[in-house]
Amino acid sequence: MQPAGPSGLQYQVTHGMINDAALPPPVLRETYEFVRLVREYNNGELYGRLIQIFDQDYVEQSADMDGTVSRLEQLVENHSELREALKRLQVQVKVDNYILRIKDRLAMDGLIRYNEILEGFTSGQKSTTKMVEEIALLFANHMDLFAEFCELFPGGSNFIR
Repeated sequence: MQPAGPSGLQYQVTHGMINDAALPPPVLRETYEFVRLVREYNNGELYGRLIQIFDQDYVEQSADMDGTVSRLEQLVENHSELREALKRLQVQVKVDNYILRIKDRLAMDGLIRYNEILEGFTSGQKSTTKMVEEIALLFANHMDLFAEFCELFPGGSNFIR
């Protein structure tokens, strides 16, 4: 059982803490990185267009996410490094939305268990098979979450039979 204080996993998850250092949520880090890359791309027009997209879509809160993504994809279509940064941002947004669905459906305890399972896998303490078995058990009553996990995890389409 994880301690409840600042070193505990639940505290770290709810307070955005890792190793006692506050970190921005991953989607914000990817957004900052994307904006930084566009700004440093030595193309003032590109950066100006990015700011216009953000002004129109977020400051005015008038656009749908699909429209924003489409405009961003058009903005970077001829710049491979920026396309890759945008793809990373899109993946992180999907992952963050997935994590929120886990938290909503399974509450904080389920999210903590999910993170513990993944930590065991990434640290080498669990095999891929063991991790998938534990995730499947955790999501036994939420097959849509398990199916989405399989979509997000590299090679995960092999997990569903």
